[in-house]
Amino acid sequence: MYDIEDSSGHKSFLRRSAWGAASIGAVLTITGSRAQQVDAPRVWQADLAVQTFEVTAPKRGGPITARVVVATGNEEARGVRLEMLLPVGIGVLRVSDGCRPSPSPVASLNARVSCVVGDMPVRALREISVTTSGVPTPDARPQFAVFAFSDTPDPRPTNNFAERTLGGSP
Repeated sequence: MYDIEDSSGHKSFLRRSAWGAASIGAVLTITGSRAQQVDAPRVWQADLAVQTFEVTAPKRGGPITARVVVATGNEEARGVRLEMLLPVGIGVLRVSDGCRPSPSPVASLNARVSCVVGDMPVRALREISVTTSGVPTPDARPQFAVFAFSDTPDPRPTNNFAERTLGGSP
């Protein structure tokens, strides 16, 4: 077993097996009889978040607008996508560019809206709007949900989801 100390004073231990292989918690380079510790590559992560999610209807029984703002933190997020789940009985009237209603078993209903947002730079905001048909019954309080995700690993996935009820509080 060998002690290895880097320039900042951190110590690691190296164990060599009979075959000359080394095992340690960091990447090692072995040159001759000297072992040298090399920092492991940084894992690229981006905190993607649903910053705002509003569901509003200008008048009872009229169209409902769902507005979502997705934000990135201190890193760029690649391949950002958004899924909005719609209440039963509500159809899609209009969607933002890059979005499409997903098919439903019932031709006049759409169970969700899928959006391809694309790559988002550091501290970017993207807004998505979906306009749907009105509430199917006067007493209904439809619930909407939205999920944002990307190809880049997210260190805080708990802020990628939001849920709202029309006429309810956030």
